[in-house]
Amino acid sequence: MNSVLTRIVELIGWIILGFSVLLLIVAHHIDNYQPPEPATATLQKTITPST
Repeated sequence: MNSVLTRIVELIGWIILGFSVLLLIVAHHIDNYQPPEPATATLQKTITPST
């Protein structure tokens, strides 16, 4: 019975470790996120003056 509880605790530990690594990966991608340029800046670049 004791070995069963030990295996369950070990399994829970691995699940928590995997979840923590997953959160670290997600946080890393969020930290490197670069938002797209605003639409007005994009329109001003593409429209050339008619003069």
